[in-house]
Amino acid sequence: MVIETRGFPAGEFVEVVADLAIERWGVDSDNATLTVRWFAGESEDARPEFSFHYSDAERDLGWHYHEQEHVEGWGHFQERTGTAEYSYESYTFPSENPARLVWEIMSCLSSRV
Repeated sequence: MVIETRGFPAGEFVEVVADLAIERWGVDSDNATLTVRWFAGESEDARPEFSFHYSDAERDLGWHYHEQEHVEGWGHFQERTGTAEYSYESYTFPSENPARLVWEIMSCLSSRV
């Protein structure tokens, strides 16, 4: 499902970019990537902030958990096609555990693309 991954910055991996195997996802567009960003916060009691963001030549969509002004609460899904503006909708994450979220988002992504 994933061809290659790159982590940024080197050795810290606050951001990981995965090149996806488009034939396995049934995507008709080149350059499909999933970018995952994760920030644990300044202290133990701080909320994590994260995003799972997919893009290819035609679509751009993602699940985000951070303070923002587009919807109520921290969680949202955003999507756009081509050069259109993003549309936003609230999204409730079932967990803030990174391993669980990867499976959740990969399942959501599979049904969207």
